[in-house]
Amino acid sequence: MIVAGLGTPTPAFANTSRPNTDSFSISKWLVFPELFLCLNYSVTGTLTYKAVRYGPVDGNIDYRVASPQVVAPTLTVNGYQYDSVSHGCTRKPLAWLKLDVQHAYKGYGCSFNPSISVQVPFSIGVGFWPSCGNRKVGFWNSSYGQAKSWKQYNSSARVKFDQQRWYQPQHNPLPKPSCYGVMVRYHVYMRGIDDTKDTGQLAICPTPEW
Repeated sequence: MIVAGLGTPTPAFANTSRPNTDSFSISKWLVFPELFLCLNYSVTGTLTYKAVRYGPVDGNIDYRVASPQVVAPTLTVNGYQYDSVSHGCTRKPLAWLKLDVQHAYKGYGCSFNPSISVQVPFSIGVGFWPSCGNRKVGFWNSSYGQAKSWKQYNSSARVKFDQQRWYQPQHNPLPKPSCYGVMVRYHVYMRGIDDTKDTGQLAICPTPEW
């Protein structure tokens, strides 16, 4: 059982409290055939947290993924020409006229909704989450003019989540934390036409060393 964000007392002693850093790098294509445009995008960053282990106490161990946060995520986008004959993306750069972007984070699954806090330029609000409808997310909205490539980055950007916690018999297998998720929605404008697509939710999974 996962209990997130409980304000329970800390046990009298701590066996381990280890800082963990999981880097993530996700690169994919998004195709807009009617706009004759392909977007090649990548999301990179780090997920930092403490892997905490208390106990055993009375035969049980208290595991926690404490203070998880996405640190300074970077989103890069490049535009390329779509070939309507081969129905594929070329390597010929192509500029969009305007690009609106929503870069959003939450728990990956529809039922995993840890509380979120953010640092500027991110905000918190209700937004679309693929397959889940509207959910509370940490998001960064940006708009960019005509260009063939673009990079969104802020070294102080943070998206913070509540802890994940498990309290279980010491002989149980190590708990497997739930994953966090990132989604990017692109609204692309070309001359005389525009279209909106999203990446779907992409997983960022902690791999704690307790």
